[in-house]
Parts: sequence; structure tokens; C-alpha cells
Amino acid sequence: MTGDAPANGMTDHAQGVVEVVGPDIEGSLAFYAALGFEVARRSGTFAVVHRGDLRLFLAQDDNAATAPRWTSLRVMVVDVDALHDDARARGVAILHAPQDRPFGLREFVVRDPNGLDIRFCQPIASMP
Repeated sequence: MTGDAPANGMTDHAQGVVEVVGPDIEGSLAFYAALGFEVARRSGTFAVVHRGDLRLFLAQDDNAATAPRWTSLRVMVVDVDALHDDARARGVAILHAPQDRPFGLREFVVRDPNGLDIRFCQPIASMP
């Protein structure tokens, strides 16, 4: 398509990518930017965003649900407390503050504008 950015780095290895669909692509882009994601590619109502090696697809569908879902996205990170502090400093509403969970992960939770809970976590054993 004319004007599309190339999909650089998207064919260098097999991968599964989560696509988050909501009724407002601009709201989604603003939310993920506040979490430190950058736009790698944008084509109308579709975008690829990344934060380091983590890549997400964002898409707009005017009829998409925005209620909380029984699905969440768990993102493993190197330093969950530093990411929490950064997200909070950027004004992101934290749904659940960092806590150690009985299944061996330390995590905090945010909810995107589309009702998707995102659980940022790291193994407790790898914490400094």
C-alpha cells in the first residue's frame, strides 16, 4: 500500500504476535506510547508497536468490545519494578501494584483502553 512503512525485522524469525483490537486506534497508540512502546509501522487503522524485543499489533474495529476480558497478556520483563515506576511516572493507571505471586512471578497489572489486562512480570528467582 502506498505510504506504508516497511515491515522491517518482522521476517527474521518465527514468532507469535498478539493483536489488540479496539474501537479507537489513536487511543490505543497513546496508551501503549505511555508504556514506552514505539510505532514501528502504521497503516491507517493498523499499527505495529514495540518496546525492545516485544512487538504487538494494534488494530481498529469500530464494533470491538472494550469491557474487561477473561484474557490477559503476560509480558516477561527483566526488571518489573523499574518498568512499574516508569509506567507510573508516565501517568499510566496501575490496576494492581507490583506483588510477589505464589506461582513464582512478581507482577503488576495495567488495563488498556480496550479492556485487555496486561501483566508485566519477572521470575522472583531472577530478581536482584
